[in-house]
Amino acid sequence: MHRLPSRVLVAAVAVVFGLAGGLAWWTSSSGARPSGRNAYLAQARAICKEYSADLNQIPPIQDPTMLGDVIESTNAALPLLHEQAYRIHELTPPATLKPRVDRFFVITDRSIHTLESVRNAALKMNSGEVGMQLIRFGRQTDAAKRLGRRIGYGC
Repeated sequence: MHRLPSRVLVAAVAVVFGLAGGLAWWTSSSGARPSGRNAYLAQARAICKEYSADLNQIPPIQDPTMLGDVIESTNAALPLLHEQAYRIHELTPPATLKPRVDRFFVITDRSIHTLESVRNAALKMNSGEVGMQLIRFGRQTDAAKRLGRRIGYGC
């Protein structure tokens, strides 16, 4: 059996540890490229954060018979919701998230359309329809939020 000189063994061990350390640094350091999922979610969360302060300033609709308040709130919320959804929808999700993201946007688009129905009913002075559409909007929004949390969105 042939023994390696101790200097060669020490050098080989140093190289192995050096490579392992370099690999560990590269995969965990801030210089490493984020995964597609992490980059996508970071962009989506940044968009959500950008709109959340403005959306939180809009008073929620408390009474469907207060049609002026309904119109005011929906007119303030709809452009922000459309723009936020558009900007997130423009991002390219990683393939692993695409089916859930597609489903999220089906629900989100439906809820925005329902909120438009709330506004239209208020403009027609139909408080009964406003109330029914608000209930529908609440259910759709809750479903979108649940799915959004599972995806990893912050909104």
